[in-house]
Amino acid sequence: MNKSGCVMKAANFQPEQQTAKKGMPYTGSSFSLERPCTLLNIVNFSQPTLHTFVETKNARCGPPSFMQFSKRIILLDFLLLMACLAVIWAGTRADLPASAPEPDISAATLKPGDLPETELESGNTQRKVSAKVLEHTDPDTLPYIPFDPPMLQALYEQVSYLRRPDAARRSTSGIHRQDMLKTLELLKDIQLMDPHVLRETFDFYRVKTSLKSDRIRVTGYYTPLVKASRTRTDTYQFPMLRRPDSGIPSPAAIEAGALAGRNLEIGWLSSRKELSNAQLQGSCLVEFLDGQKQHYGFGGSVRGSGGTYVFFTKVDEKVLGAGFFPLTAGYSVAVDPRFIPIGSTLLAELPDLDAAGRLKGYTYRIIFAQDRGGAILTTKRVDLYCGIGHKGLQEARKINRYGRLWLLLPKER
Repeated sequence: MNKSGCVMKAANFQPEQQTAKKGMPYTGSSFSLERPCTLLNIVNFSQPTLHTFVETKNARCGPPSFMQFSKRIILLDFLLLMACLAVIWAGTRADLPASAPEPDISAATLKPGDLPETELESGNTQRKVSAKVLEHTDPDTLPYIPFDPPMLQALYEQVSYLRRPDAARRSTSGIHRQDMLKTLELLKDIQLMDPHVLRETFDFYRVKTSLKSDRIRVTGYYTPLVKASRTRTDTYQFPMLRRPDSGIPSPAAIEAGALAGRNLEIGWLSSRKELSNAQLQGSCLVEFLDGQKQHYGFGGSVRGSGGTYVFFTKVDEKVLGAGFFPLTAGYSVAVDPRFIPIGSTLLAELPDLDAAGRLKGYTYRIIFAQDRGGAILTTKRVDLYCGIGHKGLQEARKINRYGRLWLLLPKER
């Protein structure tokens, strides 16, 4: 056998004519024994063990026969195998715990928002949505829906938001986060928005309102571009303010200068109208006199005497919605999240107006609930985001009519 103990090779056994000297190893013969390398062949027989044979008194010992040697090898292999199995069995038993206690899971300690994602996806229970908000019914009109790059961008932003650990897991109106995610995954795999494919893939839930035929008022909003000075001047006298940490007075008191001198000014605008419009839209793109531009978003508000006062906060280079992810013009919509959850996918029947503002008909589009607004209350109104600056303003002005809305969820089989 070689040093690895795998294969033993030698010349065929050929007895020599001369005899071995008394008391000396017999080295005049050799033999052949080939066996494949297996787990059993781990004994390393040295060359002297195979070839050393000693003469007994007054007798000469030759090499053992091939059958005798094979029996010894098989016996040794068997004993070694039994020893290995004993070691393995002992080690396995040592790794096993004495007993495996059953986990104590009480149904009373679990809440829908706390369940693992796999539990929410199990589909063991029938979906139950709020009958006060949603009605399971297909649209009476469903044409081919355009699927353009801005829509895809809005879809991916929504997926990223829903996968964040801070995204709401609890249901709104009976809608769970995993259902909303599954809707987006199914939607992105549909190459052509064929009405038949949409009906086969999704369940449609019409958003209910107290208006006739469940009509919803659809308005548009945008991000104004405003010029500002970093310091107060004769031209720029109206401050944009950050929200103070404490001691917030009423809106009327703020307008009268109650927060002056607390270093809360972001910038100074040239008119109260520009400030009020930025507060109404909930965000703005500020261009300072030195040419630098900065986005500011909704920073909180206070209500009381004098109405509502809106504060601002610095945000990233993109306009962010209520879920703190970028908005997409024409596809991001502000809703009341008490009824329609942020992250839901909607089919919108949108009013189509001519240049004079007259209703021509309706267009259909997939839109995404990605923002909220102080003026968006209940399900009677949604606000479609239309872009930045003058172009966004022009698009927003075209939208102020009534349409309808359906929420999409994966079809229950």
